[in-house]
Amino acid sequence: MRVREFETVSPEITVRPAVPDDLDAIADIYGAVFDPIQPRMAVEQYLSPPGAFALVAEYPPAPKSAPNAETVIAGFIIGQAVTEEAEIFSVGVADAFRRHGLGRALVTKLCVSMAAMGATSAFLEVAVDNPGAIALYEAVAFEIVGRRKDYYRDPGGARIDALIMRFDFASTA
Repeated sequence: MRVREFETVSPEITVRPAVPDDLDAIADIYGAVFDPIQPRMAVEQYLSPPGAFALVAEYPPAPKSAPNAETVIAGFIIGQAVTEEAEIFSVGVADAFRRHGLGRALVTKLCVSMAAMGATSAFLEVAVDNPGAIALYEAVAFEIVGRRKDYYRDPGGARIDALIMRFDFASTA
């Protein structure tokens, strides 16, 4: 089974499997993007189910943030592949590195990895008020297949619906 080939993203981006030493960087990004309360614990919970794994995107650092570093972890994706179904739990890219193709590179690489593990489809939920993420997933060939009412809660406590999106590996050959 072939997964659809996507347009090339920046050659400066390296996507690789996460290792235990990457957990602090993943948690830092998770805390900044989603929830600053106990982000390390949240990341560890995402990684606890059987078949769960993470990938990280490395990118050349912003000159002021790490002038002597070769690359920095600028994004992550966490998913799970179990039998024929896979799920994407969380995708995060640090603010300083958005709009460089990291999200697309992470989602694409995860889908390729999941297909290699035998998955025939992947699912995710995304907040209806996140048009950038929805556009990214649609560009990679996810389709909206449902809606979960009041699935998320924003920092002010308001409830937000989620779209359920599906990626069909067979139809993206």
